[in-house]
Amino acid sequence: MSPSGSRPRPRRGGAAALACALVVLSGCATVPTSGDVAHHTPQASGVNSGVQVDPLPPADGASQLLVVEGFLHAMGTYQPDYRVARQYLTEAASATWDPESGVQVYADGSPPTETEQSVVLSARVTGKVDAAGTYTPVGNDAPPLRQDFGLVKNSAGQWRISSPPAGLLVSRYAFTTGFVAVTLHFTDPAGSVLVPEPRFFAAGDQALEAAVNAQLAGPGAWLAPAVRKTETKGLTVDAVEVDSTGMAEVELGGDTGRLTSDEKRTLLAELTYTLSGFSQVSTVQVTADGEAWRDDAGQSVVRTDSFAGLAPVAASSPRTLFVVKDRKVQRLKDMTDWDDLAEVSASLAHPEQVAVNADLSEVAATSQSATRLQVARTDSDKVTLLRTGAGLLRPDYARDGELWSPAEAGVASLQVFKGEQRLKVTLGAEPVPTLKVRALSLSPDGTRVALILADGSQTRLGLATVERGDGEVTVSGWRPLDLSVVTGSSGTAIDVGWVTATELVVLQASDEGTNVFRVSQDGASSTDIGPSENLTLSQLAVVPQRPVAALSPTGNVYRRDGEFNWNLAIASVDAVAWSG
Repeated sequence: MSPSGSRPRPRRGGAAALACALVVLSGCATVPTSGDVAHHTPQASGVNSGVQVDPLPPADGASQLLVVEGFLHAMGTYQPDYRVARQYLTEAASATWDPESGVQVYADGSPPTETEQSVVLSARVTGKVDAAGTYTPVGNDAPPLRQDFGLVKNSAGQWRISSPPAGLLVSRYAFTTGFVAVTLHFTDPAGSVLVPEPRFFAAGDQALEAAVNAQLAGPGAWLAPAVRKTETKGLTVDAVEVDSTGMAEVELGGDTGRLTSDEKRTLLAELTYTLSGFSQVSTVQVTADGEAWRDDAGQSVVRTDSFAGLAPVAASSPRTLFVVKDRKVQRLKDMTDWDDLAEVSASLAHPEQVAVNADLSEVAATSQSATRLQVARTDSDKVTLLRTGAGLLRPDYARDGELWSPAEAGVASLQVFKGEQRLKVTLGAEPVPTLKVRALSLSPDGTRVALILADGSQTRLGLATVERGDGEVTVSGWRPLDLSVVTGSSGTAIDVGWVTATELVVLQASDEGTNVFRVSQDGASSTDIGPSENLTLSQLAVVPQRPVAALSPTGNVYRRDGEFNWNLAIASVDAVAWSG
């Protein structure tokens, strides 16, 4: 349902619509780039998103251009040691070329060109993948790539490449078809939850083994301070196979005997969640020294349900919608009937922005023109004033019940509470920039936080990690996420929330109106999710496993019911939030 008098919203052009139509089965998602055309991305769950054609070795008498084109194709399709790709190189170049050192992804529509002396590829690099599989978007202002392949003739009179790129060089399309998105999982320091970390590996049967090796190698530098690393030095991966029933059998070797029972359980849980991301895997069995590792129930064949308490997204949370309506906090009684609201028994006077904890026992609200933060119990009349000050923003509850209270003044004004105790907040290495804060959202596992910062008339979106100590919280490791690169849309970020353990929903304003994007935390993919009508939105309500909701400045709550399908759900609302 659209608001009265609304008109069709202008989209980004026919090319984007055509791209969406062509990839409707996988969604209209894009590997980060600028411009109008949308392309599909590598699918998660270990499934590549296109048809691969096996590379062929160079033909006898192939021209310089054909040699380079064959080499580019061979780099985009995995072979052990990239043996076909190496046949396009001189012996000296092959001896030093390391295809496993990383990947450069360049924009489509940039074919190699032949010069009088050689063949050159000039293109804009849109992303890079390091040797560990971590993807990083590359900004539009980065210098363009110019790769001269240094064609020379070998002793047989055949053209060969003497100057290959460092690592792999693949087009954006080859990246979508030749690489798979895999999510590794690492336990937080308390051992209470698994924290996801996206990676990319070359598509093929070896991707499973690559994922296990990456799991043993540990988290990347950014996430490492916020998780617990099991000491796996000396362990080897002897085999990873999937049988006809979907059981992934992992055989570990090396010095496995030194692992404690707790370390084995932790690694078993991590491997189970990581390998279950592949569509062909339904259960996991890990063996070492001929003995199968077992879960707490004594089972050797395990699935993610065997470690449900460690799930990055808590399965037990009711995730109920709350609104501020008629100056009262109200909640949705039934997910099937958004007209049926019930007043919450929380003694809060004139609440403004609200947050509700996971078990629905506590409501936090700002009030008095964003100068007071109060917390009320839903099972009593108790109300506690936690803080005062100007510019208090929407609070957010962490998975463990912490209450995070940001303020416009900046991250230095952030306050975190556990019950009525105020925790010490420290800004660690690579701190969040000292800019005003516009919005904050904690990840479902509580170890990462998304922030929108105001930089003059512009905004910056980024992530930071969360480390917890005795009565202390440390926020560090600022990682910017440039929306103009990731979504291809320039504009101002207004609000943000986590829709999965690794994906954000971002509300962005531009001259055309407001857009809502679904963005991976590493910037590897984005999807425009509407709305298709020219709606103006001002606030998001986002949690995993629930529809995205958004509030308009006029007090209408719109619910996303499908691809670009946003329906008016509740009217006359001042604020909206899903419970944590």
